[in-house]
Amino acid sequence: MKKEMREWQKVASVEDITADQPLEVIVEDTIVILLKVGDAVKAYQGLCPHQFARLSLGSISKGSLHCPHHKASFDIHDGTCGPGWQLPALREYHVRVEAGMVSLAHPLAVISGHD
Repeated sequence: MKKEMREWQKVASVEDITADQPLEVIVEDTIVILLKVGDAVKAYQGLCPHQFARLSLGSISKGSLHCPHHKASFDIHDGTCGPGWQLPALREYHVRVEAGMVSLAHPLAVISGHD
């Protein structure tokens, strides 16, 4: 099995990410949000698939990220859309945390099944 080689781009410090607010970063002209989920960091597309609102302006509660425009919700663990909406899951990007720094794959790489 061939090991996949990736380059990584540092985008934030883990300390910059709070449990109750998405952190927006821009990578390769793409808006990405970073979320703290337990001890892990998740990286998702930063625009809502409904009307492209900036999800960094939304809120996090009870395990869901809520869009600031129409309150569509997305599970913070896997990006799936919550009840009442029929939207695609958020694209999730490969992320790595080392020595307190968060890095994203360069070029951005979507985790399989989240595209």
